Amino acid sequence: MKSAQVLLSAVLAGLAGVIGTVWVMQPSEAVAVSEPASVSSPAASSPTSTGQGDAVAALGAVSLRDQEVADWLAALSPQARSAIQRDRALFDDWARQRLAEKALIREARQQGWEKREEVTQAIDQARDQILLRSYLGAVSQVPEDFPDDATLRQLYDSRKQELAVPERYHLRQIFLAVDGTNADQVKARAGQLVKEARAKKGDFAELARRHSDDAASAARGGDIGVQSLAQLTPEARPVVTALKEGEVSAPFRTASGWHVLKLEKTEAARTATFDEVRDQLRATVREQRRRQNAEAYLNRLVGEASLSINGAAVTALLENQ
Repeated sequence: MKSAQVLLSAVLAGLAGVIGTVWVMQPSEAVAVSEPASVSSPAASSPTSTGQGDAVAALGAVSLRDQEVADWLAALSPQARSAIQRDRALFDDWARQRLAEKALIREARQQGWEKREEVTQAIDQARDQILLRSYLGAVSQVPEDFPDDATLRQLYDSRKQELAVPERYHLRQIFLAVDGTNADQVKARAGQLVKEARAKKGDFAELARRHSDDAASAARGGDIGVQSLAQLTPEARPVVTALKEGEVSAPFRTASGWHVLKLEKTEAARTATFDEVRDQLRATVREQRRRQNAEAYLNRLVGEASLSINGAAVTALLENQ
């Protein structure tokens, strides 16, 4: 039994996509005040070119097809896709990186690099890991209707005290970029915009549309949505907490430039509703059951077989390193 548990730990340690048990409500959008939200593209989520569809982007002899881009977008979280819709530069950065990777792969193949012994060994190991993950995932599948709403309701009621939504702030911003040589001029310009915004007939949204260097939020009148303090840059947090609803902040500086904020509304901290956390709870319970299924399957596969190690052979190998 112990050998099966050891094997399970080693196997599951390499599985991707494990969902931890998180009982604190996650932010709806990770948006920094200093500039548009950044979206990472983990290597594990990088798409494999299908060669299908029309070319969306190209770099020399390599290109990205629409199906490849669609697959990548589908693998992202809703928050990441939303950030890309707000700021197309994020997609441009990913496309540039992906095309550079494809160009490098193309050149390596032209040089016959995949035939090198160390490369073929690494490919074999990767193939085995993919086979293992796919097979174990198949044999440990959880029924689609698990868990039912009654189970989730019971879990929600037992964890309600831990399901906290922090105080959040509906903000607008005007962002003025600094290029390293014009900091004083930009600061003065930010101060002037504050005066205009605070004037009796000041229209913060219109000022943001006309002057903000953050194109995505400028198009929405500077609206950056509802944010918790954790989602804001460290420089913005004390500024936001000092504002009253309807107030415009003094200019403040971050590494990228000068900012002016307007607090539209403050949302008090509260307990998340069942509907808000239902999907998160369901994913957590399903992952716990999947791990249990995997452990049970490996226990049946390995059974009570004992682990046998040739100590002398291992010692010899270690001494030869």
